Amino acid sequence: MTNKKPESKNNPTSAKDKAQASNRKANNTTDKTALAANSGRNEKKLLPSGVVDEYKVDLLPLGDLEQIREYIQDAWDLFTKIADNNLTPVQRRRKIGAGVRNYGFIEKVADLAEANPQYAQFFDPNDLRNAIMNFDLCRNVAVQLQSYLRDVTNTMLIYSNEGFIMSSMFYNTVKEMSRRGDSTANSLFRTLQPFFKRPRRPNTKTTMKQAEHDFEGLLKGTKEGSILIENIGPKITGGERKIIDNVRKGSLTVKEQENFKETE
Repeated sequence: MTNKKPESKNNPTSAKDKAQASNRKANNTTDKTALAANSGRNEKKLLPSGVVDEYKVDLLPLGDLEQIREYIQDAWDLFTKIADNNLTPVQRRRKIGAGVRNYGFIEKVADLAEANPQYAQFFDPNDLRNAIMNFDLCRNVAVQLQSYLRDVTNTMLIYSNEGFIMSSMFYNTVKEMSRRGDSTANSLFRTLQPFFKRPRRPNTKTTMKQAEHDFEGLLKGTKEGSILIENIGPKITGGERKIIDNVRKGSLTVKEQENFKETE
């Protein structure tokens, strides 16, 4: 009687198990080029439809998208003709919006004005009611547009994410091949490398040490410009100080200093 060895999970006995073992072997490789190429490839992502996306991006129906764009343009043109929406940025800031409190106030006044028209001497209560109805209609359209915009931007994010992942795979591959001495990969890597370099931000704020140095330079006559120190808090000790330094690089810089105490 012979004892059969139990089947191990690590011993592939089917085509599916062999494929899984091959994937595990590929993932466990130490080849940096293979790792760069496989970066993110085995991650499972779900599209809004629930289907697993395996880096296969099909082109959206161009005809349908163009038809949607035309519908939006026609609706926009129609609304522009029937609505008064020519406002400059300054005019928009001066308009009073209708939040929860303001909207409730307007509705309450409309009810009271209709019941007591003798107090509505400077406007027609019907005009106030029309303004409320127009506001409600525009708000409903705005809510629909916001929902539509969210759906469209979600689709944009899906495809931009796919594009960035695939581009990163290409970048990691040419980066590794460039390190191995591939001249073509080195040229491609140098072309793409500037996209990952961030320019250093200059320190435009004047520190106390820099202000003291500039002040000393003004006293000695070695620097040109002016320094204005303004006390924001009406206190001898504590409070805040604002230093306006016109010495540094000929530009105006402002730095607020908190809890700066003066000594006698």
